[in-house]
Amino acid sequence: MKMTKRIFTLALAAGMALSLTACRTGGLSTDDALKCVQVEMDTTYKGDFKGFVEFYSNVDTDDAKEQYDANIEGETSYFFSIAGCVDPEDQNSVVEPSEMQTVRAEKLYEQIYAKSDYTVASASKQDDGTFSVKVNIKPINILTLVMDNMESHFADFTAKYDALDLDSMSDEEFLNWYRTVYAPDYYDTLLDLLEAQIPNIGYEDERSIVIQVQQSEDGSLYISTDDLRNLDNLIMDYSGGSEN
Repeated sequence: MKMTKRIFTLALAAGMALSLTACRTGGLSTDDALKCVQVEMDTTYKGDFKGFVEFYSNVDTDDAKEQYDANIEGETSYFFSIAGCVDPEDQNSVVEPSEMQTVRAEKLYEQIYAKSDYTVASASKQDDGTFSVKVNIKPINILTLVMDNMESHFADFTAKYDALDLDSMSDEEFLNWYRTVYAPDYYDTLLDLLEAQIPNIGYEDERSIVIQVQQSEDGSLYISTDDLRNLDNLIMDYSGGSEN
């Protein structure tokens, strides 16, 4: 399956553009750059807000939680877009899961992201005044686990629906059945599979990435959209064993 780029990193980048001002006065130091990346990642991926609130002088826990929730919601939406139940009227989209199923998936992704494995390793100041920060990441392999176990986990589900006589349904009856019976059952089965694989989570080989931390004249800190996207693409391995 060809994977598309996730869009939610754009929203994340927009959130970081909200004048996130470090508590320290004066110029940005190497320690500040390291701390900036650390608190951003801890907030976004692990839901650890303490460092974020202490580091930035103009944010609170609600701001940190909003950033964390945006990531979880975006990841959940992306998971459904690549593993969801295809809409029979539009093969390029999926039938939307129920609100309850979406909430369940978000709770599962909170557990998955709690297992994020990264180290903010080093920082160095560049000639242009920006700071290059090296981050080492071991990508989470949850999608590979889901894809590898999809066939066996869905065996009973597939057998149940293969036995049905769908030819006797009109197009309207089929669509109604597909969206109200088949798709909800599919999503429940999919989420059971996702939940079952959480204890088995492992990691791909460690990768390193260098991102730039910049400071504007008013003291606001920011990381480019491209850097955020590249960082995020390494946290969770979405290749599923194939190329993106």
